[in-house]
Amino acid sequence: MLALGSLEYARTHILIKLADAGFGAETAGFAQRGQITQCSDAVDSNRCVATWTKAGKPPTVLWFGNSQLSGINRYQPGDVNAPELLRRALAERGKYLVTYSQPNANLTEEAIVWNAVAPTYRPKLLILPVCYDDIRELGVRDTIGDFTERPEVTASLESRPYWPVIAPSMQQSLKASSPQAAESHQSLQTRVEGKATRFLARHWPLWRSKPSLRGTLGFAVHTLRNQMLGIHSTSKRPVDANVYRDRMELLDGMVADARAQGADVLLYVPPYRQDIDGPYPMAQYRKFKAELKALAERHGAGFVDIDPVVPGPEWATVTDELFGFKEADFMHFTAAGHKRLAAGIDQAARRMGY
Repeated sequence: MLALGSLEYARTHILIKLADAGFGAETAGFAQRGQITQCSDAVDSNRCVATWTKAGKPPTVLWFGNSQLSGINRYQPGDVNAPELLRRALAERGKYLVTYSQPNANLTEEAIVWNAVAPTYRPKLLILPVCYDDIRELGVRDTIGDFTERPEVTASLESRPYWPVIAPSMQQSLKASSPQAAESHQSLQTRVEGKATRFLARHWPLWRSKPSLRGTLGFAVHTLRNQMLGIHSTSKRPVDANVYRDRMELLDGMVADARAQGADVLLYVPPYRQDIDGPYPMAQYRKFKAELKALAERHGAGFVDIDPVVPGPEWATVTDELFGFKEADFMHFTAAGHKRLAAGIDQAARRMGY
């Protein structure tokens, strides 16, 4: 009973919204009202599709990314983020922008989102940032993996040349959607446990909050571990060579796939803080940018490097929501920074005829 009481207290008093955990106290996610053109995953994708359908299914541009797209540092009433600014600019040229972004989005997740939503929107252009720090991210969060409950999404993924690269990352989250997959991926025990879990989630708020509670605990442990080990946002973080090779192979396959489906692709290096020494090993980072440019040229895709576009005063400080530790932020910036990001992408899109 004491344990349950402690969990209930955590649920009602210290539970943090995990989608905003990486923002810190000074940065807020941009919230749309009315027409929804910025989504995250399988939970809210239908809202973006519904808004696009109501608009008459106009020619579409898709923009994928991480929390840099949605988070605004030192938010003030009336501030808007880069996707909203670009949406307005593209609308004047007869194009319709839809954005899908998740904190620390990785390429496996973006491959899933592409296979889930591209057949609906049939986009003319895919805008895809490749963040050096997110190259290391593996695995698939449940809200992205839920797309694979649709048989056509799983079938599409399994038909792609890059399937062998992403399959290992999906094993824990793949929702078996065909009889054959169900037999191989879900035992009777798993199905019974799934039904029991859904029943408890419907009728017990504490159970419904279990994923967030687990995530909050993980966030707390990760934060404390980093503090104890002296790991900070400025600590150098090279990417494992094998992980890097696999991720670049996946990116190559994704760009080739999008081009084969008739979509133009704009790859870009996202803004990166320049006023203080950051976590990227510069020799590796320069090599990474050169390889991105070469990959884009190989597939006839667009490429732009806008990493220096946001000046130092427009970047954030991260104060974590649980302990109040402060760190320099290398991902999020003010509304002024969002204007610079939107302008950089808009110029590149114009050069590509959009």
